[in-house]
Amino acid sequence: MNCDNKIKYPNKKEADIAAVHNSNTTKQDLQVAYKCNKHQCWHTGHPKDYSDNPVARIYQILDGNKSSKNRKK
Repeated sequence: MNCDNKIKYPNKKEADIAAVHNSNTTKQDLQVAYKCNKHQCWHTGHPKDYSDNPVARIYQILDGNKSSKNRKK
């Protein structure tokens, strides 16, 4: 994903606030905060459902593990 032009939030709390602000009431327009390992920040975007794509789901899990390891340091 190319997130170079996305707003970079310094922490999850600020990204969560922005995600709520940017979301509309419909589920289609829901936004969530996510950790960006490329920029070492947080972005907002639409949630991804990879349940029908096992390879993408594995990468999603691995990225989540990287984020949690970085938080423990």
